[in-house]
Amino acid sequence: MVETEGVRSEPKSLNMNEFERLDYLIKVLSGDNARMFADKAGIRPDSLSRVRNGRGNPSFYFERILDAFPDVEREWLYTGVGEPMKEGREKGEILSKLESLEREVGRLADLVEKMASYQESANGR
Repeated sequence: MVETEGVRSEPKSLNMNEFERLDYLIKVLSGDNARMFADKAGIRPDSLSRVRNGRGNPSFYFERILDAFPDVEREWLYTGVGEPMKEGREKGEILSKLESLEREVGRLADLVEKMASYQESANGR
């Protein structure tokens, strides 16, 4: 309950169903990168894809999501009531970390590509 000038009101709801809440978290926490989200949450990417396409139950994975992303509010995830993220956690912080991770992934992808190219040239000698 939230109290404003002596009047109590229910926490606001974003009026999202569980599929929309899952998509919202994927966008906010992983920059809409479902594979990255699935890996972090310990969910097989193909399973997450099936759920996002309406062929599965999102709530089956909610506990894994809460374990992997402790700043997600449990009540919001299960019911849609309240705020998506716990207090003190700003979207900017999350996006900043995501950008840093994306840069690191890009750097690692470049290294893998260089290693593969080197290996091909070494095998061709």
